[in-house]
Amino acid sequence: MYKTCNPAAKIALLLLLTLASYTASANINVIDFSKVNYPASLQTKIDFLRRNDNIYNHWVHNWTNSIPKTEVIDNLTTIYAEVDKISNKTADTYLLLGDVSHYLYNMEVETYYKNAVDNYKKAAEVAPKDYRVYWFIGNHYALSAVPLLAINCYRMAFTCLPKGPVNTLFWTEYANACANANMPVTARYAAHQVSLAVGKREKVETEVINATARVLKTVPVDTTIKAKNLWAFTGRQNSILNFSNPLLGFKLFIDSTWKFRFGDYQKQGTFAMLEPHKETAQNGRLITYSMLVMAKLAAEGQSLQQFSEGFTKSKNIKPVSFNVGQINNYIAYEITDPAIYADMGGSHNYAIFFERTEPEFAGMLLETPMALPKSSGTNVAYYRAPQRYVRLKDKIYYMILLDTCEDIHDQSLAVFKDFLKNGILVE
Repeated sequence: MYKTCNPAAKIALLLLLTLASYTASANINVIDFSKVNYPASLQTKIDFLRRNDNIYNHWVHNWTNSIPKTEVIDNLTTIYAEVDKISNKTADTYLLLGDVSHYLYNMEVETYYKNAVDNYKKAAEVAPKDYRVYWFIGNHYALSAVPLLAINCYRMAFTCLPKGPVNTLFWTEYANACANANMPVTARYAAHQVSLAVGKREKVETEVINATARVLKTVPVDTTIKAKNLWAFTGRQNSILNFSNPLLGFKLFIDSTWKFRFGDYQKQGTFAMLEPHKETAQNGRLITYSMLVMAKLAAEGQSLQQFSEGFTKSKNIKPVSFNVGQINNYIAYEITDPAIYADMGGSHNYAIFFERTEPEFAGMLLETPMALPKSSGTNVAYYRAPQRYVRLKDKIYYMILLDTCEDIHDQSLAVFKDFLKNGILVE
């Protein structure tokens, strides 16, 4: 259960999971207190802070601890005030101030939400290459129900990770942040890193697997799924729309001004038909062309070459290569036919075929953090992430086809190459 960063609304959201092991420790234990230089008179309260972090490192709707809430708030505010007086603050000093502020915000002292953010950012100014500063603020955002900012901060932390083993608490809190940003497979990956570091299956990984099982939906390969349930809109960047198809392991980035249509999942496959802007031929004629993306489970005993032959029966065909995008180990053909689109110079098409097997953490590359729905009022609101499909375990064959004509060949081919590079992501 987490408290949002909207102090006026005072709304809590029950997200995907609360890790029991998470409440047993907190990232305050990664702070080097010898670099904080706090006064000796504060030692008793510092000991209290570190000994009881499990009762306030996350928000609790109903306070049931034997230590009175007012006593806890008094101790934390005293620590903050005294540490804030230190003149020569180190990164660890700011991290401590940030954590104490985070705890006070969890205790519903609303003004400390901004204090936490400000102090974590000051820590980043002092030590911009220290992964802890981005980890700590990411954790603060995650537990304040701001998943987009949380994941962005964790991504910055990844650019600063030290060589060698990383503190397992980092992975635990990252798993928690991902789970609550509707990134269940990434949460599983992060929790697995804890188990790898310890050398055995850790409780946190079991908890994450069990919790995310409610979100990840497995279906038989011979099922039928309507397009509206198969393709998930996952956001936009400016004019580019993102659509994810986790069942078949790929994602499309489509210009919002294009026409497009998605197919159902049936007969173990699906498709996306894209129609970019019309191009102008030399004679001034506006001509439409299209791109087709198809994904289909490989038939038993079928090779990629055999799959491609089902779509390339033209006599005017030759192999071709494309040095673009993340698509490799492919088969590609250039196909022409002057009898088709004869009034536009004849057809001039390209078809690319490639395959993918199931990756270890299928779906992780397709995940993006999801903003939480807005709530209003003063009551406690509850939210659970929607279900989504798990990738089919079998080998999947893909085809990307450019269907164009000679009169606009160069313009449409340039758009096609850009799409291969920037418009599709396949696991």
